[in-house]
Amino acid sequence: MRHSASLVTYIESVVDRTPFCACGAPMVPADHDGALYLECSTHDQEKRGFTARLWSLFGHDRQLLMAREELAA
Repeated sequence: MRHSASLVTYIESVVDRTPFCACGAPMVPADHDGALYLECSTHDQEKRGFTARLWSLFGHDRQLLMAREELAA
C-alpha cells in the first residue's frame, strides 16, 4: 500500500463491504496512534439514552485496516 491511490481504493472497498456497524451507524476510517481502523462513527461518542447504553454494553464494530508499520512503509 505504498501508493496513495491504492490506499484510497483499499479503504473504499472495505467501507463498501462493511458500510454499517451492528448498531446501524455508518462505519468510517479513523486514525488511532498511527494505525488505520474502520470503526463505528459513534464509537467515541458519549452514551445517552437507553438504546445507546444498551449498544455500548455489546460494543461497536471496529477493525484494523493497516498497522502503523504498514502505513509508514
